[in-house]
Amino acid sequence: MAAPDWEIVIVRHGATEWSRTARFTGHIDIPLSARGRGQATELGLALRVRPPEIILSSDLRRARQTAETIARVVGIDPKQVRISTGLREEFLGCWQGRTRAEVARTSPDGYARWRTGDIGAFDGREGLIAVARRAVPVLLAHVAERPRSTGRLVVVTHANTALALAGSLTEIPPGRWTSLPCPAPAQAMVLC
Repeated sequence: MAAPDWEIVIVRHGATEWSRTARFTGHIDIPLSARGRGQATELGLALRVRPPEIILSSDLRRARQTAETIARVVGIDPKQVRISTGLREEFLGCWQGRTRAEVARTSPDGYARWRTGDIGAFDGREGLIAVARRAVPVLLAHVAERPRSTGRLVVVTHANTALALAGSLTEIPPGRWTSLPCPAPAQAMVLC
């Protein structure tokens, strides 16, 4: 399922005010914090050494702001960032907007499943397999537009979507996706 001959850099958006409170965000559309904006600039500087040909982004504001900052820093018009709802974070159902402590108290069975690495759909959560089914085609469609031997694609997304993309593209069995290192805010995973 991998995108041949492309280096794919999967980026988690920069920090938000909710990042430091361990609050589940999901599809709630919140902006980057000042720290997150700084992180996005630093990541753009690191990527400037070998700028991407394409930057894709989730439509949620925290990812879009990260992608647009990276684009400006690497010398790409931010209007050229390609936005897709398919790259959104996993829909987290009743967990959205709650802290880990709140979810542990109100949904103890689901929280216990999540803590053991269960990637399924429960408590209204979308599940990572469903996330991969919507996110991977977005990425592959953009790669197919430019068939060539090499290229760099930056995908700015969210923690769970990053795991679903990386696991799916590297053909790791879904039950092992949560064993992948989850990128912290404004960190990247590079797939060759």
